[in-house]
Amino acid sequence: KYFMDNWSYSIGISLGYCLIVHTIQRCMRDRKAWNLKLPLIAWNAALALFSLAGTVRMFEEIRYVMSSYTLLDSISYSLDPRSVSAFWGCAFAASKIVELGDTLFVLLRKKPLIFLHWYHHAVVLVYVWHSAAELVAGGRWFIFMNYGIHSIMYAYYACTAAGIRPPRWCNVFITTLQTTQMLIGVAITIAVAYFKGQGHKMQQSYNNLYLCFGIYASFAVLFLNFFIRSYCMKKTKKIE
Repeated sequence: KYFMDNWSYSIGISLGYCLIVHTIQRCMRDRKAWNLKLPLIAWNAALALFSLAGTVRMFEEIRYVMSSYTLLDSISYSLDPRSVSAFWGCAFAASKIVELGDTLFVLLRKKPLIFLHWYHHAVVLVYVWHSAAELVAGGRWFIFMNYGIHSIMYAYYACTAAGIRPPRWCNVFITTLQTTQMLIGVAITIAVAYFKGQGHKMQQSYNNLYLCFGIYASFAVLFLNFFIRSYCMKKTKKIE
């Protein structure tokens, strides 16, 4: 009910976030980078543990739905709002505000801030809150995938912040997971639109579908581009 009444605030929060990001960038232009090693380790470790807990709880939801119903049902009917998984769905939506803090560490440490980073944070917040307001059925898959990937991603970031350098394949693996998540998101959106057009009851409005497809499609393109530029083009240069 909270998200039904207040989801539109996410738009203002996202716009404010973008403004703050560019303001801090300007302020830090002529300043020295901050040493935030210990806070960064703690931040990433906490988010990794939170995401791991969410992964476990949402896996129980996915397992129950897939053992009791069909794959089509899993994208047709929403989470029971009285269930434990619904609590973790709400925690997931709330965490999208907390995760905006990722950008603060990037800016204060004067690390390169790519468009994909802040665009991803800004639009995901709006979409997740809009989906929470509608209790979007396919959300169980989006939440489960995101929790799972974030548990790995933030654990990796905690290790690198501590000075531990995982092998290169870890970077490739995480980016592959992120890109795959976006492609699956596009596939689920297309499937929902198809079955909705066939007259099936799908708990997802057309407005949310349009928003979902636009966001996931743009993410898929951006992550694919990032993957190619980061891992494929460099290999080509080395071969030459």
